[in-house]
Amino acid sequence: MKKEIIDFNNALVLVVGDLILDCYWYSKNYYMLSEQSMPVALIKKIKKQPGGAGNVAKNIAEIGGKCKIIGVIGEDSEGIILQKLLKHIKIYADLISIKNSKTITKIRVLSKQKQLIRLDFQEKYIFNNFNLLYKKILNSLKDYKVLVLSDYAKGTLFHIKKIINLAKKMSIHILIDPKGIDFKKYSGASLLTPNLSEFEKIVGKCNEEQQILTKGMKLVSELNLSALLVTRSKNGMTLFQSEKKPIHFPAISKTASDVTGAGDTVISIIASALATGYSLEESCFYANVGASIVIQKIGTETLNINELNTVLNM
Repeated sequence: MKKEIIDFNNALVLVVGDLILDCYWYSKNYYMLSEQSMPVALIKKIKKQPGGAGNVAKNIAEIGGKCKIIGVIGEDSEGIILQKLLKHIKIYADLISIKNSKTITKIRVLSKQKQLIRLDFQEKYIFNNFNLLYKKILNSLKDYKVLVLSDYAKGTLFHIKKIINLAKKMSIHILIDPKGIDFKKYSGASLLTPNLSEFEKIVGKCNEEQQILTKGMKLVSELNLSALLVTRSKNGMTLFQSEKKPIHFPAISKTASDVTGAGDTVISIIASALATGYSLEESCFYANVGASIVIQKIGTETLNINELNTVLNM
């Protein structure tokens, strides 16, 4: 594929999904209390950033795309922090605050480039006013070229089929990062982007390459998808499309420091590229390159357009 300088300045992407506040507590060193076998870490630095669907939006903004995010948060200080973080990186956030609810928050304690523990607050959003969410999506879709549904199984997308049907009527690309064992609710989407583990939960264990290829094509047909992209960590990613041969994108990097958030990077680059006018094949090629960059970073990190272009043109 021809190498070139790319930009996503004209990419208009709407993200809808589960918002999370990600907190990172960094320690230079930790030690063990031998009598209790308990790690003790002295925290030197704390970083907060948008997580879940917020990280998808952050990825899009960091590579130059224009992004709006719709979702729910709790009526609490964490929700206020999340809104400020999104505004700071120039993401327009049209959020619904749920009374008497907490914003889903995850705290990761890291030391020596290793995650010691993750602390989760609030398992799901208890949200029943789907009509309000639907109206926000309906009023926004006409201004965007691609819709990303970022499903972290936290309660925002409980009527996802209605959102898919709405976007299909408007001929908008629908990209979904799926969760759980019920992929039927995603039927009719333009693209699903499960990792290999998520894919195997649906189709069964794949012990050889041919099984992945056969089951991938079958799933595209069963769910009436335009395409399916299975991300496979050190083995790259494989694209399945109806009535086309599967395309495999080999991993550029065979080592990974941290794969946290790599799936968000993949779907963000594909969405931005499609919204710019690139083909799906080109978009997946760029996403594969982008994923190879972020897995070298620690934590849920993003990349910028300069990093992507540097590797594309090496």
